Amino acid sequence: MLDVTTLAGALVVAAGGLIMGSSVWPYKLMRKYQFEHWWFISGVAGLVVMPWTITLVGTHHPWQALCSLPVSAIVVGNLFALGWGIANVLCGLCYYRIGVALTGAVLGGLGASAGAIVPMIFKGSGRFQDAPNLNSPAGIAVIAGVAILLIGVVFAAMAGFGRDRALKQLQQTSGGFLGGLVMAVISGVLSSFMAFVFVYSQGPIVAHFSDVEPRQEITVTLGTEKQKCLVADDGTAEIAGLGRLPVAGLSAAVAAERIADRFRLADPADPPEVRVETGSIPATFAVFAVGLVAGALLNIGFAMHRLNRNRSWPALFQSGREFLLAIAIGINFSLAVTLMGKGMLLLGALGASVGWGIQQAMQMTGGQLLGFASGEWHGVHGTPRRRMYLAIWLLIAAGVILAYGNTLAKGQ
Repeated sequence: MLDVTTLAGALVVAAGGLIMGSSVWPYKLMRKYQFEHWWFISGVAGLVVMPWTITLVGTHHPWQALCSLPVSAIVVGNLFALGWGIANVLCGLCYYRIGVALTGAVLGGLGASAGAIVPMIFKGSGRFQDAPNLNSPAGIAVIAGVAILLIGVVFAAMAGFGRDRALKQLQQTSGGFLGGLVMAVISGVLSSFMAFVFVYSQGPIVAHFSDVEPRQEITVTLGTEKQKCLVADDGTAEIAGLGRLPVAGLSAAVAAERIADRFRLADPADPPEVRVETGSIPATFAVFAVGLVAGALLNIGFAMHRLNRNRSWPALFQSGREFLLAIAIGINFSLAVTLMGKGMLLLGALGASVGWGIQQAMQMTGGQLLGFASGEWHGVHGTPRRRMYLAIWLLIAAGVILAYGNTLAKGQ
């Protein structure tokens, strides 16, 4: 039986996946823009303007928080972001070398597998550091969910090939197939780095950008014990074992340090590790604002390279409608990754693995539903369509199994 928090987290990451899978739908309405035009505009809007605007406006002391961040959190996040940016570029090249269907299958399968399994081996930051191991009941459930997801990916790829044959639109590929397949494998593994940006850097970034305020409920973790605390009007909160302590007006990171200092004074031999969480949504945006800088520069830089090579900068300003559609793509992306991150946190210690798995399953489902809605399957019947229906049901089943695994983790 799914508890309310697990259900909420699963629904949030599922919504993020559906939005991500259908995020490029405005591209189908464009007539004047080429790939580099909408990629450049959506990259600036979704990777720079939206996350940084919400971070700067929605947090009380953003520059102070940024300056106080551990350098390691910024470096780790951006190294993963750089890998994710490389994955995007390789993905585009693979479309031409081995085709869209096979590229999508390889990327979806490897990305989902790596993103779900790695955080159970190498623990993430914040609450993800308590994730169960692979050989635990929850870990086995996650592996089973990933296996079902991979079967769904295979059926989706087979359906895609069948659809192209039925429409006599089998894509012409160029370049070496083996080289393209190797690039697809590399791109597939690197595509999971989008999740790792959040998993391995969100702990310190969220803590520094979250502010504790009066009349706010916060979660205080003392070692393995969690407690909900309501901050009083005078700015104090009742902390188990310490009594009332002033915490309002501090960042979650500083509040945790204050509480930890008091525990060290009370019991120098065995002070608990302390973590304070406020549930701040702008702080979730801050993770991607700070952690995706390298990925943003690579994606936007690649689009600028194509704009320079094709001398197509003037086309950016030839259609206000398509300019706004490109911005919509960027907003969809930024919203999708933030929902993914927030849902992961709601899911708890196993949220990195379960959240990514559900997000990937729903992203692929959203992409296929968009294909049906936009007429890509018009005139296609029989085996290809049945395979795609089966793929969608398998992806949904994988999401349910992953959510069940998360419930097992909470029961351990």
